[in-house]
Amino acid sequence: RWGPPSTLQSFEDIEMSEGDIPFAQKVDPFNTGFMPFTPPVVEEPQWQISGDDCQVVTVMLKPEEELKTEPGAMMFMSPSVDTDVECGCIDGCGRMCAGEPFVKVSLKNGGGDAAYVGLTPNFPAKVVPIELSQMDNFVAKAGAIMSSIGDVNILSSVSCDLPSCFTTLGCCRQKLEGEGTAFLAAGGTILVKELKDGEKLVVDSESVVGYQDTIKFGVWPNQLCTCCCGGEGMCNATMEGPGTVVVQSMSFNKYKKVVAPPPGAYKMRERMGVGFGGDMELNFD
Repeated sequence: RWGPPSTLQSFEDIEMSEGDIPFAQKVDPFNTGFMPFTPPVVEEPQWQISGDDCQVVTVMLKPEEELKTEPGAMMFMSPSVDTDVECGCIDGCGRMCAGEPFVKVSLKNGGGDAAYVGLTPNFPAKVVPIELSQMDNFVAKAGAIMSSIGDVNILSSVSCDLPSCFTTLGCCRQKLEGEGTAFLAAGGTILVKELKDGEKLVVDSESVVGYQDTIKFGVWPNQLCTCCCGGEGMCNATMEGPGTVVVQSMSFNKYKKVVAPPPGAYKMRERMGVGFGGDMELNFD
């Protein structure tokens, strides 16, 4: 189901055996079990992902078919697509507890022919499609779901155990059920690993995109110096199989910390007489 991305190979490369492949060209030379995420193969493709980063997913809608997405994700669409919002109080509060916006945008093809919709994440990210017909009972990290099409039920997965309280996974996550397709947003390099029964993995909880609910969570406490000076926090999370886990190298929270101005930057601009929207002249003489 999951495998390395297809690459253009020469005839010499095709004839080489596994032992003859150069070390740098092997997908997993250290046998870690982590593989680059590749979109799942479906019999009747209904969507296509474009770009290497800040990706765009184009979804084809049949007449009267509906696509649900988060606000601001629509990039382009056919004129026959009608827009609406879902803002029920109970469902909206449940979405907010799971890290999602209060409202959901509904895009429905009101024409008689097929229509297209282009979606893109609301931050620099890749699109991670999850085919629930191939991976059931998938749990996504809070705020990871961008859109969905088909039979997808998004439920709140609430847990107040130690991993939820002492890691960044939080107490509320989103459980996906059904037979449709959910599109997640994740940053950086996306890797996937199939955990065997009883196999355990220590992971930075900030890097988790989602996992199957058959995986058991635990807490891996860090030493005091690592907690205070190592940038790893008080605890990391452990994940024990069986099940599939998807991880990212640049989460949205991590990205915000990188691009955020240093502490005191706004006060310094005020002292220099520069407003938030003003220009500042610099003299390098």
